Amino acid sequence: SAEKRYVTPDNDWGAYIPRLEVVEVPGDHDSMVLVPNVGVLGAALRARIDTALAAPGETVQWERARAAE
Repeated sequence: SAEKRYVTPDNDWGAYIPRLEVVEVPGDHDSMVLVPNVGVLGAALRARIDTALAAPGETVQWERARAAE
């Protein structure tokens, strides 16, 4: 639809989360948590969790400038 072309890949979450990473996985809102898609989703989550755990103590500063707009 015409509305769909205005949707950003991150649904504008990047305004609130500066280092947001969008990862495409198979399926839709419902089927991404069903076999076989859930395996891909789980692997993607595990990879990002492992990366976060490997960098303990790292913090992200909240920037209100964009979020307040």
